[in-house]
Amino acid sequence: MKYHIINKYLIILSFVCTFIQCSKSDEKEETKGYLQEESNIPDYDNDPIYSKANPKNLPTYWDIFVESAALYGVDLSDITDIEFISEDLSGNTAGRAIGSCHDYVKIQVDETTFRNLTTGEQIFLMYHELGHDVFNASHDGGGLMAPNVRSIEYTLFQREVEDFFTGVDYVEWTDEECEIIRELLKTETQ
Repeated sequence: MKYHIINKYLIILSFVCTFIQCSKSDEKEETKGYLQEESNIPDYDNDPIYSKANPKNLPTYWDIFVESAALYGVDLSDITDIEFISEDLSGNTAGRAIGSCHDYVKIQVDETTFRNLTTGEQIFLMYHELGHDVFNASHDGGGLMAPNVRSIEYTLFQREVEDFFTGVDYVEWTDEECEIIRELLKTETQ
């Protein structure tokens, strides 16, 4: 009888140990997957939109700008006159919008300076310049259109993009400012 009771305890103990081992193994697998996901922190290089940007193919920046706009219900498909011009802009200027207050998008890019920027700086610069040309956005709104900002941390940039495309954070050039811009651009491009 004593032998029978000890045998039952051993069977139960064996079952409990096996069950605990399986539970620990499952926990490790779940934790392992969770930790792996945590280590893949979103940034410009692994973002499903921004990762498509290619500094050697400037029109890709238009493509990601359009894709970002679509996320917020902004359709830019009617804009077809888009041009990126590679030009020596002498100095620290990597790019500038020259289609502001016009019905076209024309971005000048000093590719040497541009390619020396980080991915975040390149994307920020292009969104900023495209904001001028597509929406006639001035620097007054801040955020994405703030002057002299070169780069922005990924998560903050995401918020700025949302604010921009939802109209929370940009101010259009006035008619008077557009007239001045047109005159300046006319003399610069002649």
